[in-house]
Amino acid sequence: MGKDLKYIDRFIMMLTDAQINKLTSARIIVFGVGGVGSSVCHFLVRSGIQNLDIVDFDTIDETNINRQLVAYQTNIGELKVNALKTQLLAINPNLNINTFPIKFSENTSGKIDFSKYDIIIDCIDDISAKKLLITLSKNNEKYILSCMGAGNRYLEIPNFEISDISKTSYDPIAKILRKFCAQNGIKKLEVCYTKQKATKYACKKIASVVYYPVNMATVVVAHIIQKIVAL
Repeated sequence: MGKDLKYIDRFIMMLTDAQINKLTSARIIVFGVGGVGSSVCHFLVRSGIQNLDIVDFDTIDETNINRQLVAYQTNIGELKVNALKTQLLAINPNLNINTFPIKFSENTSGKIDFSKYDIIIDCIDDISAKKLLITLSKNNEKYILSCMGAGNRYLEIPNFEISDISKTSYDPIAKILRKFCAQNGIKKLEVCYTKQKATKYACKKIASVVYYPVNMATVVVAHIIQKIVAL
């Protein structure tokens, strides 16, 4: 084990040299670094991912602090990708990371070279952007894991799972994407979702508590890491 990997020795002591090589050479891009996405990035880097790019246009707001690992009282107003990059480099100063402070859309998608990546993780809230990202990932024959909803839930112990989009239920985002995939001939799309029903509250915005998006991120990263070392 090289000195640069000492910070993850408690994990990689369980892996073979070949698996460690797969882990450290994998190239991942995360779209959306809010509640789920910022936790996904933290967990990926703490699991030994060395090549990680992040995409998000938004800035940190005080209301993000309750659930987004990127958000603190001290960095309100900062671009999320910039703040997150600083945090991730504090975990691994040798991390190879690129930031894309853009709102992902048809107008900006050309800024992303999909051919560079082994794995694409979709943590975007916007449905149109999710559809575009799924389409481009499939067109480029890249593996994508898409995250469904984690908001408007707090009463139960979180229970997320990985499934093909065709087998999902209860989740309103998944319902939209099931129809989209069927209409566009997308036969396989792995997603992370929960069968726990969301509750409608009086507030107009989606409500959220930290343990739901962070739990989703845990399941996402566990699946991604296992997929990488099994490649």
